[in-house]
Amino acid sequence: MKRAVWILTSLVLTIGLLAACGGGSGSKTSSSKETYGDIEYTTVEKGVLSVGIEIGYPPMEYYEEDGETLIGFDVEMIKAVADELGLELKLVDKVWDGIFDGLNKGEYDVVVSSVSWTEDRNDTLLLSKTYISNGLVLVVPKDSTIKDIEDLEGKYVAVQMESTADYLMQRKEADGMDVSIRLFDKVLGAYDELKAGRVDAVCSDSVVAAYYLGDEASNYRTAWESDEREPICMAFKKGNEETRKAVETALDVIKERGILGEIAVKYFGTEDILTVN
Repeated sequence: MKRAVWILTSLVLTIGLLAACGGGSGSKTSSSKETYGDIEYTTVEKGVLSVGIEIGYPPMEYYEEDGETLIGFDVEMIKAVADELGLELKLVDKVWDGIFDGLNKGEYDVVVSSVSWTEDRNDTLLLSKTYISNGLVLVVPKDSTIKDIEDLEGKYVAVQMESTADYLMQRKEADGMDVSIRLFDKVLGAYDELKAGRVDAVCSDSVVAAYYLGDEASNYRTAWESDEREPICMAFKKGNEETRKAVETALDVIKERGILGEIAVKYFGTEDILTVN
C-alpha cells in the first residue's frame, strides 16, 4: 500500500519555567560564559539552561492533567541537572520534525527529548553519554491476529514521524512489505488512532507503550519487541564540547546522589532502565 502521511499540527511554544521548574528572562547572546567547577562553557542565555523538548511523549515529557504543569522523566532529570549547574531552566517546546534544526540555529543549548543514539545523528550532532536503555515495540488490540512485526503485511501502522519507529517501518516498506504507514507529529496521536480503530498497530518506544497501556492494558498487548536496545541521550550542537562536558558531569553528580534513581523509580518503577555509569 502507498504510505499515507497523517500529520497532526502542534503549537511551537517557548516556556520559561519558574519556581519549581526554573525560569529566566536574561537577554540572549551567542556565547554567554558559565562556569561549573573547573569547566568553562557557554549557554545561549546568561544564567539559563535552554532545552529543546517535544512535549507530548509520556512518561518522558508531557503535561499533567491540568494541561499546564510539565512533568516526566526528562523534565525532572534536566531540572535537576540545571539546579546542579546553578542555572535556571527554560524549556522550548518544538515539534520533533524541526527540533534539531532549532538546536543548530542556536535556539537552545541542548535537546533533551528521548533522543535515540544513532550513527546518523552522531554524524551531524554532538551526542552525550546515554542515560536510559529503551527499545521498540509493536502494540496491537488484544484480539488482533498480529503476532509479529512481519504480520503487518497489508495492515495499517501508526508511528511518530522522524522517530526510529518511523525509520524501521520505512525500511520494512523498502524491503517489499505491503504496509500502510500513518505518520503523526505526536506519538499520542498514533495511539489515539489505534484506540479509535483506524490503524491495526502502533510502533513506538517501549517506555511510551508501557505508559499508554496503563489502565488500558486489558485491551491491548505487545505483539513484538525489538532485540536491539535503543540508548537514549542528549544532543548538542557540534563544537559545544564544553557545554556537553558540564551537563554530563552534572548528570553524574545527580546519579551519585541518588536523585536520578528516584526520578526513574517515580516514572518507570525501577532504576534498572538507567545506563549512566
